[in-house]
Amino acid sequence: MATYRPAATRRTDLDLLRIIVCGGVILAHALLIFAAEPRYHVKSAAPWLPATIFYEAFRISTLAIFFVLAGWSAVASLRRRPWQRYLRDRAERVLLPLVAGVVLLGPVIKWIELGQGRDLRINGFRLVTPPDYGFVEFLSRYFGRVQLLTWSHLWFLAYLFVISLALLPVLLRLARVPRREWMPGRVLAFLPAAGFALLILTTGAYWPFLPNLTQDWGNLLYFTACFLAGGVFAAWPGWEARLRAEAPWLLAMALAGLAIVLLAGEGVVGRIGVGLCAWGSIGAALGYAGRHPPSPSPLLAWLGEATMPVYVLHHVPVLALGVLALGWGWGPMATVLFAWPLATLLSLAAYRLLVQPFAWPRRLVGMGPAPQPPKTAPGLGGGIFRPDGVA
Repeated sequence: MATYRPAATRRTDLDLLRIIVCGGVILAHALLIFAAEPRYHVKSAAPWLPATIFYEAFRISTLAIFFVLAGWSAVASLRRRPWQRYLRDRAERVLLPLVAGVVLLGPVIKWIELGQGRDLRINGFRLVTPPDYGFVEFLSRYFGRVQLLTWSHLWFLAYLFVISLALLPVLLRLARVPRREWMPGRVLAFLPAAGFALLILTTGAYWPFLPNLTQDWGNLLYFTACFLAGGVFAAWPGWEARLRAEAPWLLAMALAGLAIVLLAGEGVVGRIGVGLCAWGSIGAALGYAGRHPPSPSPLLAWLGEATMPVYVLHHVPVLALGVLALGWGWGPMATVLFAWPLATLLSLAAYRLLVQPFAWPRRLVGMGPAPQPPKTAPGLGGGIFRPDGVA
């Protein structure tokens, strides 16, 4: 049996992966304006096939990888602190940003959505007549009617909070066992894909995608499986080493699964394709990132710390820029290439100018206090996706 030798450096590969995936989420939301999926805040008059294809790929891969990274970080966190502090951390860095986002960002997102004649509620979606009153009047209605409240993209935080608490006994166990350094055989690099496919198939996960938590048990269980896989990776680094060895084949599996999804659509075969694509994406992403870890740098540290705030903030500029481009009559490609990079830059600027220097804005987007100057090597900041510690 081959043996995995743990590295002595920080997991800069996971930090870079988290940054890339966050950028992929922003791109996915820009693509969603033109994808065939009808349930979104802003939509074009007609779908665009390339947007549908690439959105499907990003939706399957980025969500699965984000939950895996969060599971990895949870186990790493529990190695360094008691479970009571972990629960407090989840409340401060997951629940608080969710509530703050619903209160501070939700009204703007909902106003944009209603202005497009769309009403995406926690219990469904419908077309509506755009409001004939102003934003100030809308605010009183937003906070006075539960049905108008929206968590939009921050549904991820609600699911993450529930999963983090529900799996606490398992996470504690994974954090306390000695790390398994031996590398398993090739079969374990691919076998979980069958488990993912079976889980998605039997629970009816993935379609339709309306993350309301209370009536979305299939997706909740699916994301729980992704989160748990990340926790197991943290306890068994040898398994990650096997993924690195099989990264090209895992990428091929992901692409094959995506092709099945696109060709078969909703149904039994399509859900099997989702499972194959999700696990292949997880394995290929971790595998290739581990093969080429970047050197620590101030830019990597800054972007790593910015990931959570940018995720929280990015949806408002994506939607606003999408509305502008649609109003100007721009085509799909021009709109995506306009909204994606500019929304990313605006989110980073908002983080740098309005969040990073100040204590309360940091807390509201899930960050800890501003770090003190390091005495040794620089850290990588805080965040629910951050892989604390070394491997």
